[in-house]
Amino acid sequence: MAFAPITANSLNAWALGLTPSWPVGAVVEAMGAAVPVVAMPCVNQSLAAHRQIDRSVAVLREAGVAVLYGEGGWMPNAPGRGRPDAYPGGSFSIE
Repeated sequence: MAFAPITANSLNAWALGLTPSWPVGAVVEAMGAAVPVVAMPCVNQSLAAHRQIDRSVAVLREAGVAVLYGEGGWMPNAPGRGRPDAYPGGSFSIE
């Protein structure tokens, strides 16, 4: 299952096990059912500066989610400087 792009709100809710929306509930449940999940947060530098983003990414990675964020994944851009062409494309595999 893939969750991309994922907002800061959905990322943090997911890491906390909250289910405020159907997509977040689906990935929370997928983790409990051992379904492989990949996520790609799409946040700007201001949102990424909040400590909770790194905590949420770490929680999800520790749970086995392939989070494509940071080097090799989504690199946050400056606020108001959207770069849709920089959103990584192509193929990937979950091992």
